[in-house]
Amino acid sequence: MKKKLFISFMLVLFLIGSVSAAQYVDVIGYTPFAFERITATTATVSRLNATYRESAGAVFITVETNNIRYRIDAGNPDAVNGHLVVATSYQNIWLNDPYSIKNFRSIAIGGNSTLIVTYYRKN
Repeated sequence: MKKKLFISFMLVLFLIGSVSAAQYVDVIGYTPFAFERITATTATVSRLNATYRESAGAVFITVETNNIRYRIDAGNPDAVNGHLVVATSYQNIWLNDPYSIKNFRSIAIGGNSTLIVTYYRKN
């Protein structure tokens, strides 16, 4: 009985640790102010809206329909270079650095992709 209780306790601790290790971005003090859908294509590099990205302090990006590759260092991604986001894995992108937001560039892999973007600014 004690062994089963101990194993159950350790499992609960593991699960709590797994949840707390999930991606967390602090947006306290920020308010969402804009929303857009961007079509990323396989032929051209996509960027965030020029007006919104200038005043955004954070952005939340959801990738739908196809994978993308992205860069935040002002370089252009291509089919093999850049961070891979797999749409079917429910991966999202949080950026909370003005330089990264201004220099975010993406390209779709395997067909056009839709990016859903919410922009945040400081209160």
